[in-house]
Amino acid sequence: MKKLKFILPLLAMLFSFSCEKDNNIPLNQQQVDGLTSNPFMDNFGSSITARFIGTVVNEDNTPISGVTITIGSSMAITDANGVFSVEEAIVYEKFAYVKASKNGFIDGSRTLVPTDGVNQVAIMLLDIDPIATVASGQILNFDLPSGVSVELPGEYQTEFGYEYQGDVSVVIKHLNPDNDTMSLQMPGALIAENESGDLRVLETYGMIAVELVGENGEDLTMADETFATISIPVPTNATSLPATLPLWYFDEVYGYWKEEGFATLEGNKYVGEVSHFSFWNCDAPFAALEFCVTLQDSNGNPLPNNYVQLQRTVTGWNSYSGGYTDQNGLVCGLIPAEEALTLTITNYGCVGTNYIETIGSYSEDTNMTIIIPEATALTTNLLGIFNDCNGDAATNGYVQLFYNNVSSIIPITNGQLDLIIDYCATDTSFSAQFFDVTNGQSTDAVTGNFTTVTTDLGTQLSCTDLSDSDADGVLDLNEDLNGNNDLEDDDTDQDGIPDYLDTDDDGDGIETMDEDYDNDGNPMNEDSDGDQIPDYLDAQDVIVFNSEIYATNCDASNAQYDLTETYGVIYPNTDFSYFETQADAEASINVIINTSIYTNSSLLDELFVVTTNTTTNQSAIGQLDLLGLEFVDSDQDGIADCDEISGLDNGFGTCSPNGNITDPNDADSDDDGVNDCEEATAGTDPNDPLDF
Repeated sequence: MKKLKFILPLLAMLFSFSCEKDNNIPLNQQQVDGLTSNPFMDNFGSSITARFIGTVVNEDNTPISGVTITIGSSMAITDANGVFSVEEAIVYEKFAYVKASKNGFIDGSRTLVPTDGVNQVAIMLLDIDPIATVASGQILNFDLPSGVSVELPGEYQTEFGYEYQGDVSVVIKHLNPDNDTMSLQMPGALIAENESGDLRVLETYGMIAVELVGENGEDLTMADETFATISIPVPTNATSLPATLPLWYFDEVYGYWKEEGFATLEGNKYVGEVSHFSFWNCDAPFAALEFCVTLQDSNGNPLPNNYVQLQRTVTGWNSYSGGYTDQNGLVCGLIPAEEALTLTITNYGCVGTNYIETIGSYSEDTNMTIIIPEATALTTNLLGIFNDCNGDAATNGYVQLFYNNVSSIIPITNGQLDLIIDYCATDTSFSAQFFDVTNGQSTDAVTGNFTTVTTDLGTQLSCTDLSDSDADGVLDLNEDLNGNNDLEDDDTDQDGIPDYLDTDDDGDGIETMDEDYDNDGNPMNEDSDGDQIPDYLDAQDVIVFNSEIYATNCDASNAQYDLTETYGVIYPNTDFSYFETQADAEASINVIINTSIYTNSSLLDELFVVTTNTTTNQSAIGQLDLLGLEFVDSDQDGIADCDEISGLDNGFGTCSPNGNITDPNDADSDDDGVNDCEEATAGTDPNDPLDF
């Protein structure tokens, strides 16, 4: 069965599924996460201590290391697998807010109902990749291919309220309900506070994220009393569209959505005005009921680790929410009242096989059991014992299990794995590896094939060091560049700080973790200038270009050059600019415009070349020597090609053309048996076969 073993928060329409049911949550005013008391948080009960594990990936679904995770006052950093673990965090009984941040990404988050077990979280961070950089003071409209548009007023201020003038980088993301990854990309979960202060669950028609960044990387907002117009296309299969929908923005402090304004349906888009930027959402709100469902097979056995989706039956687009059943086959959450729902168990049995059932509507809290028919799958009891390198039971770690083309994260809290796995009979192979979060170590990977009844991984020791002391995305074991098992004597930039403790290994002013330009969590595979030195170890991530070039014409007094011949595909991610003086190159003024036909009317001996790495924005100045006319004698007759073409003696070759224009590719232009050089020297006509 294709399953990612995460108890994901319910997203899009419902609140959050929990793996336990609690009908007696006290409602009182609490101060959690160090925030000023907020009456709306009374909906979520008292403060409790809970445990969390989760993964963070980028838009390509690649794990990201070095992400800072914050849950209340507790913090963690994701490892090389993009996994984090927080053993104790203070949260609300019915609300836990998990925040994820890393340079180069829009902050992400997830909210969920915490349980007594290990709460599992999955977050997909959105890249900060500007669609445009514009000067402030301009009212501009930006359109995405998906149909989203944003009109900005052109007046901006810093997050501290100061007027900003300068270039503004504009980042716009469309979170589309037609996209299956939307539930991972969106912040929090779709729970909200309406304008009356009531708790609501939401059904989304689409959302956007907008970030404004100043020239020096500062966060910007729109100036006070200015507004932006946003247009969000409706989902592909949406029908019975409301004429207006409330607009909701995500409160990044508290972790839920707040109603502010409305959007009007214009054609196939909802259009509205907003006064500030965060994530914005066009949603329909619903009153909420508590709903719990237990999945069992025909023999009454619980069905754990199955992903359950729910959405309103009348909804024809991807506006579902979901969560994973616990070891008792139970999953709980909030649903909209008085609505028929479609329950789907995805990939039940083998990949592509879904169980679907219509349930509801409900007017009160509901707890039900559903008997699921036999699936086309086999089951095995996956067993294993995992110890740290001292032989003691590991209490803070996880098993990364690969099978059926899916990566699963299974938390380990007592050194033991005991889990029912259902798998497809046509694909029984698996790979499993344990990671000890506390000690930053792992076991070797165990590979094999599932067998019915039990599959025993045996006893495994985690002794492979996975520490990253400086949290720069490069494991300590990979910072031992000379391979002598001594981390203290590897200091790339010779600043006295060994690389394993140095957040800027090459001393170029760019943090090592920020040199992970493709955001795959691994700085070691970045070589933007193609010099075979990884960027994080390369203080000069740009080619210093020094070369020479000959003229393309045959006029020494007015030589012309094709400067574009000096570079090509062998210089990746590199832009070239040419200048006649070094001072111009340093000031980046008077750039040479026509680089394919440059006329050296000033008879310069060299030009200056500024190379710019388009990935890192680093630049360097090199030199291009202008060599004038090149001596080439294609027909080997002793007269240079340029001399044969022009009839002029440019000082090349052993013969002067004596004013005769001849064929540079034919040593005997008139085919009279005497070559052109001999005729020019003798004074005969090299183009007349009768004159020799």
